[in-house]
Amino acid sequence: MSTESRDEFEMKDFDKEVFFRDFWRKKPLYIHGGAASFAGRKWSGANFDAALGRARGAGHHVQDRAGQVTFIEKVSLFNDDLTRRTKDFADLFGVPETWFDTVRTHAPDGIGAHFDHSDNFVLQQEGTKLWSLASPENISRAEIAQRMMNVPGIGSHELPLDPPVQFTLEPGDLLYIPLLWLHSGVSTGPSLSLSLVCPAIPLYTAVMPFVEHIAKNRALGYQPIPAFHRYMSEEERTVASEKLRAATDAFLSRLVGQDLREALSTSQREHLIGTRHPVD
Repeated sequence: MSTESRDEFEMKDFDKEVFFRDFWRKKPLYIHGGAASFAGRKWSGANFDAALGRARGAGHHVQDRAGQVTFIEKVSLFNDDLTRRTKDFADLFGVPETWFDTVRTHAPDGIGAHFDHSDNFVLQQEGTKLWSLASPENISRAEIAQRMMNVPGIGSHELPLDPPVQFTLEPGDLLYIPLLWLHSGVSTGPSLSLSLVCPAIPLYTAVMPFVEHIAKNRALGYQPIPAFHRYMSEEERTVASEKLRAATDAFLSRLVGQDLREALSTSQREHLIGTRHPVD
């Protein structure tokens, strides 16, 4: 990648105002030597080994290809300092939670090309890793929908033959990978990295729980539905089915009424939006 094209993806340090204006969920960001200041700490091989022991002792699933790569998802569950830091990052990025993952490679290797339903900050600690990235334009809408709905087995995806964005991360470097961007990281040898994960909130989870709460508070849909028992005649089954359909239509009509839409919006403001003020 030429110097001219790299410039649009780089900053000298993590300026929050510039980041949220120019990069957040728009394009990748690379900061040479930015990992420690972003995370507020370094992550060593000894830290990795201690967390790995705690994770295995707790029965936590660890992805491990012997002699190749070891990946610990939500490693912050097994390091008290990282746990504390996730709370501050959740507040900064406006999400219910964040967590850290960590990966150690023992030879030239990676965990494969994929895309995530989260924003990720890769903090290279040891070794060198080549990262290739491509925008969500290369992914079908159906796959994106399935990934955001957390459908199992969705996420692996090939990169374009000529990835448009590439960076070589050295110890201490930071790489921000926006939501749904394709990415693949391949180490040139032994390496260690820590990643902050900021999960995105799909719309349905910002709607359905509040709809259920409002329906219960307003006693909407309390009526018992017909019991479709074995001894129903076909005529009785047809009549009961039509009654269920009519009641469901009436229930949905009330849910989309203006007063309920306003109640839903109020619940979202109280529980999701809030009032946040910039901090240094």
